[in-house]
Amino acid sequence: MKLSLGITATLLSCGAAAAQPSGQAYLFPGPESSTAEALSPGLANLVLLQRLAPFGKGLSVNDLPSGNDLEDVVDAMNQYGKAQPALFADVEASVPNQLVVMLTGMTEEQITEVGDALKVSPAFTIADISSLSSNEIFPTHGLSSIGVMNQHGCSIGQVVNQRQEQCWSGKSTAATYHVPEDAQVVDDLIAQVQKLIHFAQVGEMETAVLLLPSAAQQPDDLRRRQAEQPITPHIADEEPPVETSSSHPVFFASSGAIPACFSSADSCSTETRNCSGHGVCQNKYAKPDGSDAAQVCFTCHCLSTKSDSGSVTHWAGPSCTKKDVSVAFWLFVGFTVAMVGILSLAIGMLFSVGEEKLPGVIGAGVSRSK
Repeated sequence: MKLSLGITATLLSCGAAAAQPSGQAYLFPGPESSTAEALSPGLANLVLLQRLAPFGKGLSVNDLPSGNDLEDVVDAMNQYGKAQPALFADVEASVPNQLVVMLTGMTEEQITEVGDALKVSPAFTIADISSLSSNEIFPTHGLSSIGVMNQHGCSIGQVVNQRQEQCWSGKSTAATYHVPEDAQVVDDLIAQVQKLIHFAQVGEMETAVLLLPSAAQQPDDLRRRQAEQPITPHIADEEPPVETSSSHPVFFASSGAIPACFSSADSCSTETRNCSGHGVCQNKYAKPDGSDAAQVCFTCHCLSTKSDSGSVTHWAGPSCTKKDVSVAFWLFVGFTVAMVGILSLAIGMLFSVGEEKLPGVIGAGVSRSK
């Protein structure tokens, strides 16, 4: 009896896990592997941002999502990320444009319909997105940090047309559509499938299509079990929150030019992401008493940060993202100049000694033994 109850509980837990909704991601061109791997929302977000980010704005170790093994992250990037150009290739000419289209709130029938129309198998799935919104899977601040807009209001037909400059941010763009608000986007996407396949085959544009189900599709009994699940006290000691220098992590440096002046402190903080957490926005034309003058120009006043080891880092640049290496540079230059000077003096001294004339008779004063 106990054995049968244990087997029943195991089957119910497996059924509940299988009932968790997951998103599907389709890539044009698709990966070599035909097996759709399940990625966490954080890792899927990282893959999509890497595909959209301009070259030269690579990821750092701090951008890796927590809970993922570094090897798994590297494998996902190599398999689903954007390919790197050749060493001496022209990036603008050789790298295809990148498009990401995300449809949210879809029913199971709509996901099946679109999946069949795309004529390819899912490249990967996004596991357990029932409690996440589309902005949490694909955060807006992550797009803005790499200079890509997704709130342009363009239709699917417009974003597929790469000549619509108002819908594109250079060579990349992203578009999000909520299917319950506009069911026509499903038919619009199906109508553009042939173009997406053609652009991928000729190397003109690569596309990632995300189909995200509605969280309301969970069965009633599953939602009831989740709601009635007892809350157990967390015995392990909670780790203290790690202090960060800014409210939003910076995935990539901003690809757009930073204005020389901002009209207000709020606009300066927003555009520079609070001076990247390394400074404060100040009015450089402010009066000595702190009041604003007739002319207003808010810029980042970069500060210095001290690490746990005691080393001090000085920051510079319009958004305080560049390390000030002027002190180290001048130390290096001064040491190099000093060493060159010492070597020059040493060589000159040896040369001058070597130019001295020898005495006429080298053996003078030396008697030969008989």
